Amino acid sequence: MSRTALTAVALCAAFITTAVAEDAVPHKASYFDFAKITVNERARADGYLRVRLMPENGAPREGTLDIHKRMSENDIAKGIAAALAPVAGPEYEVERTAGEHVKVRKASKDTANFAVEITFNVPGFSIVLEN
Repeated sequence: MSRTALTAVALCAAFITTAVAEDAVPHKASYFDFAKITVNERARADGYLRVRLMPENGAPREGTLDIHKRMSENDIAKGIAAALAPVAGPEYEVERTAGEHVKVRKASKDTANFAVEITFNVPGFSIVLEN
């Protein structure tokens, strides 16, 4: 192998190592004992929405739902609650209130606080996270 090829391989390896190391750094998070998820507007296309509860000292819990074109904010909130409830376990309570709102709270004072991560790929609606 030529010196130029070896240099190129070494540079690629260094770049990949740096990129992997940067991804390994955990992102900062805000932890809550209570969170309210509000859905605004309806969906304008098909796609998905994923809500992830990340306890301070435990494994993440994730609920995913399919979004359908023209799905209303109330139906999206209902889907979020339905997707999260089974994975939240006994430590966290998930409740849908007032149509477009979903509340998540610790079931007891001893339960770890949690962070919320929301990912979706559908235009039209927006999500507001409050505590």
